[in-house]
Amino acid sequence: MLDETWSFGVLGRTGRGLTEAQNVDPTQVDMIVGSLAGPLCAGAKDVVEHQRVSSTAYTFSAALPAMLAVTASECINLLQSNPEILLQCRENIRLMRAQLDPRSDWVMCTSAPENPIMLLVFKPEVVKARRLSAEDQERLMMECVDEVCFNPLFLTHIIIPLAASWG
Repeated sequence: MLDETWSFGVLGRTGRGLTEAQNVDPTQVDMIVGSLAGPLCAGAKDVVEHQRVSSTAYTFSAALPAMLAVTASECINLLQSNPEILLQCRENIRLMRAQLDPRSDWVMCTSAPENPIMLLVFKPEVVKARRLSAEDQERLMMECVDEVCFNPLFLTHIIIPLAASWG
């Protein structure tokens, strides 16, 4: 089973996810799952049918609303008919990383360069010099998140001033 929730529409030459990015024949994967505001499942017909009938959405009659299903389908159509969307997404990822990592003295991004989800951690030398416990690191990261949520400024313009105030 392969979860493509965060890779579908982003990774691979045409955005088809990890299988395309890693040159794996998707028919060799028993089940591919993901999310586009609701369940996405691909695989052999019998596997997909089993998941559809056995899923909690079906069992508890809380299936994906038609509007979200159409939205997911249209997103796929847009990606297929407008490959420039994927190119722009990749350029945005590149620009964000260039602003953040390696320019920050405090944090580094541990995600793969093509990944739009950027996992930020404190640099080991910062953790050591400041003697930051795991709890300290979590608290400081939450302060950054709170600042970003409550202040409409770009993330990289906040990390540096906040880091300076941690002193």
